[in-house]
Amino acid sequence: MFSKNFFNGWQDIKLYVILILILLLAFSVEHVYFIPAAIILAASVVYYARRGLRNRQGSYTGYLDNIIRNIERAHYYAVDHLDVGMAVFGKDGLLQWKNELFLKYVGQKNVEGLRPEEIIPELGPSAFETMCVKDDDKLIQIEGRYYMLRYFCVQTQFKDSRRKNLSDTKNGLMLFLTDVSERELLKQKYENERICLLNIRFDNYEDVMKGLSESARANVDGAVAEILSKWVDDEHGFVSRVTKDSFSAGMSNAALRDAMEDKFAILDKVRAIKLENKIEPTLSVGASVDGANLQEVYQSAGKALELALGRGGDQAVVIVNGQNQFFGGTSTVTAKSTRVRARIVAHTIHEQMAKADKIFVMGHVNEDYDSIGSCIGVAKMALSLKKETHIVISGTSVALKKITDMLNSGEIVLTGQDAEYAKILVKGDEAVPMVTPDSLLMLVDHHRKPLCASKKLLEAIPKRRIIVDHHRRAEDLIPGTLLQYLEPSSSSTSELVTELVHYFDDNLEFSSVEATALYAGLIVDTKNFAVQTGERTFEAAALLRRSGADPSLVRQLFKDDLNAFRERYKIIASAQSPLPGLAIAVNKGVVKDGSHSIIAAQAADAMVSINGIVASVVVNEFLDGTLGVSARSDGSVNVQVIMEELGGGGHQTVAGVQLKNVKTDDVVQQIIALTKKQMDETAARQEEEAKTEAEVAAQVGTSSGK
Repeated sequence: MFSKNFFNGWQDIKLYVILILILLLAFSVEHVYFIPAAIILAASVVYYARRGLRNRQGSYTGYLDNIIRNIERAHYYAVDHLDVGMAVFGKDGLLQWKNELFLKYVGQKNVEGLRPEEIIPELGPSAFETMCVKDDDKLIQIEGRYYMLRYFCVQTQFKDSRRKNLSDTKNGLMLFLTDVSERELLKQKYENERICLLNIRFDNYEDVMKGLSESARANVDGAVAEILSKWVDDEHGFVSRVTKDSFSAGMSNAALRDAMEDKFAILDKVRAIKLENKIEPTLSVGASVDGANLQEVYQSAGKALELALGRGGDQAVVIVNGQNQFFGGTSTVTAKSTRVRARIVAHTIHEQMAKADKIFVMGHVNEDYDSIGSCIGVAKMALSLKKETHIVISGTSVALKKITDMLNSGEIVLTGQDAEYAKILVKGDEAVPMVTPDSLLMLVDHHRKPLCASKKLLEAIPKRRIIVDHHRRAEDLIPGTLLQYLEPSSSSTSELVTELVHYFDDNLEFSSVEATALYAGLIVDTKNFAVQTGERTFEAAALLRRSGADPSLVRQLFKDDLNAFRERYKIIASAQSPLPGLAIAVNKGVVKDGSHSIIAAQAADAMVSINGIVASVVVNEFLDGTLGVSARSDGSVNVQVIMEELGGGGHQTVAGVQLKNVKTDDVVQQIIALTKKQMDETAARQEEEAKTEAEVAAQVGTSSGK
């Protein structure tokens, strides 16, 4: 019987064999005596055809065998000699096979029957189950060397004895380890040696030097420069003085990481300088390694410094991979005695208002008295230029409702030009159709898009915007602004606007209603002059009082009804103290109407005045599932940093955040952890202050001796 391969080969020659047989058959029919010869010839043809096919088959089979042997030799050579460690694990996760290089890379010998995570602990627990889900690769480190681990799932099928018609699929695993230490070390070297540029500003140079003799100024200035020079020299960098209060410096990326791990202790060392100066000197540092060239890195460092200054100074902002990281900012922001910037800003606002045909003034959503007062102050400037002016409101403000109620009851009477303010109040949806290409948008008491009273109006005026705010600058500053006047050292935006009106036009005078509105904003943000006040705060208050601000009317605005009073103290009574110095209260089942946010803020204010409490937090758990957090501090804990971690912001002593899709318990635990971290860092910093002061004194003394 012919083999299968024979019949496959037979197909190639059967036509010729059939033709020969037909010819033989034809001859046999014509000549009978030819039949024996025909049979012999036919048998010979078939025989030689079969033998030829077998020879061809044998030759082809030998050729294939030779190829297979060569492939197997190459395979075995690759397994034994290529720089790839290989291992195969069965569906039960146990090692089935490995090559010698795999053993060398993992640094073990007896690995038979072990799981991947047992052989390579760096993979973590349950590594086999995780890697069997999807083919992937990862970089791992074993005993100081770097390996690229590639893993692939291997499908294995078996039949269920009870259900013979079904088959189940289980995954085995193949691992490939490649030594990439040289590449990774080269990448690390490149990263470590990347150039970092720093812009450094002596924040309060003028204030520190005020009243000092020339020799004392030289000593303080020299001490700051000496500390900076030593810090940079120790990191093998350079520093160059640009102006009397600014420096440029450069160092490696590795040195920058050291400074970040040290939380920029240079800030504390400079603050510890106590020679003849009464005010502690502070630095602001903007550092960056981001950029395709030195010009871009320098520009990025400039943005970082601008952000540090906008947040109040005495801190470092580092931009790495497009992310901002903040260090310092623990000291209270001191008010600047100079008003040069306020005068320049007022003149710029005057120029921009003169160019505009319409001016829209907008505060933050759920306006408080500071937002309302500053809106009225800015609107006064616009109206003095005879410009069409509109104050845009959110329509959800408890403070505005209180003012409206007092207007209706006759407790507040608007006469003359003051009556115009009631006419220019509009909601965002009403204001958008009024916008023209030459409209100017004045944003007061906020600088973040989520806080705008009307996001539609903000989008309708994309380029001509001016910000006036007293909050520390956040990362998501509203873009497209002509001017940003951010003064975190100021007590309130009402204080800033009061100064701006004075420089806007010397002949402008506040009416009694305007002065009262600004005075109310100043009172609410300073907690009746208890926090965040400076000499300029009291000067602004004095100016408003001379202009007819009515303290009794302000007290009427701040009065609470009995229910609000009861709720506030109910929150205080429910407060817990999970840490010494921290008080937290959770107000559950709250209607999101604005009034409860005010009550929460008032409760937090009251709790921080309790003996032994340095920070207080009230969490409103609204019925719609969102959370509102109000945080207060006496200054020893920076609640702004805590709230920024949660996505909010504010001041060092007053901050808050609105949250969605989070659990109250998780937020509370996070606040506790962040507060504890700050308290621990403050305690450690205080322990180091004495050492730092001694080191600075010795360093300055040595420098003077030289």
